[in-house]
Amino acid sequence: MPFSLQADIYRSIDRDGNVTFTDEPNNKAELIELEELPTYEAAPIPVLPVEAMPEPVEEDNDLKKPKYKISITSPEQNQSIWTGGGVLTASVSVQPELNVNRADKVQFKLDGKKVGEPQTGLSYTFQNIERGSHILTVSVVNKKGKVIKASKSVLFHMHRNSVAQNGQSTGSLVTASNKNSLD
Repeated sequence: MPFSLQADIYRSIDRDGNVTFTDEPNNKAELIELEELPTYEAAPIPVLPVEAMPEPVEEDNDLKKPKYKISITSPEQNQSIWTGGGVLTASVSVQPELNVNRADKVQFKLDGKKVGEPQTGLSYTFQNIERGSHILTVSVVNKKGKVIKASKSVLFHMHRNSVAQNGQSTGSLVTASNKNSLD
């Protein structure tokens, strides 16, 4: 049964015309009649007995999620890259090796955006990266694309010739080719 508590409310007006509401009666106050507050009674939540809960499914030893350690080996943190075409080959180290039975792969991200498809190769060549500072991260993902483990981010600085220096456009397209070292 719902429970509600409501006190009487009194209104009084002083000689300056100020209105005061209170829960304490006095000889100059009038009782304000309020409608009963609405109430809500929640539906009961069913409680399942422990034996009715499904048993966790044990995975085969080969399919258990490995405890990966992943780190970006190139570029180094805060490294300046001097290149005319905005080319960068990023490399990553994964321990233990990617589990091919689980179809685990690595996914490279540049400035928070996925680049290419998940792959088994541990390096990725970016081309035509704009000048400026960029953040690279790499994640191990399962066959559904869910992140299992992510690397720490690496900040690097891309330096390129300007249009005024060589007469060529720097462009804004990031393209990539991958190197599958495990294939």
